[in-house]
Amino acid sequence: MRPIVLRGEKVSLAILLREDLQKSWEWFNDRSTVRGLFNSAHFTLPEEEEEFYEELKKNREKSPTFAVIENESGKLVGIAGFNWINWQARWGEILYYLSPEERGKGYGAETVKLLCDYAFAHLNLHKVWAKVHSDNIPSIRILEKNGFSLSGRFREHVWSDGRYLDELIYERFRGEEND
Repeated sequence: MRPIVLRGEKVSLAILLREDLQKSWEWFNDRSTVRGLFNSAHFTLPEEEEEFYEELKKNREKSPTFAVIENESGKLVGIAGFNWINWQARWGEILYYLSPEERGKGYGAETVKLLCDYAFAHLNLHKVWAKVHSDNIPSIRILEKNGFSLSGRFREHVWSDGRYLDELIYERFRGEEND
């Protein structure tokens, strides 16, 4: 059984294990996932997932990353964490993605809630923020449901699937919504 870091109603943030790498790599290379995070041309090689895990081990404080576990079954349903943390300014950029089969079940919203709880209660951050493509309506709803506000827009910033997309910046401060 893997250690749980924070437990929610449906999902928990847990320790990411080496055995999670294969699934993480598959999801990260799924076109529906990668389009939402980067662009349609992005992909990673299996070896990069191993390098990613080794970097996580060395830099846990810079970018804590978790397995998202469905509570009832104990099944790995996603990956979530902090892309990077600025300890001087006390902010962190969050990143999350779920298995394509597990989307639309409320896991994403609860995952972001748990990331915020972890950021404010355990890391003592002042602000968390996230980047999202303007066409990623489910992720925009997840962020807004968790009290994030739109704070910026990079117009036509991402080239994906033969078109330019705006990249939106959402942020939430400690003391806002559900702390």
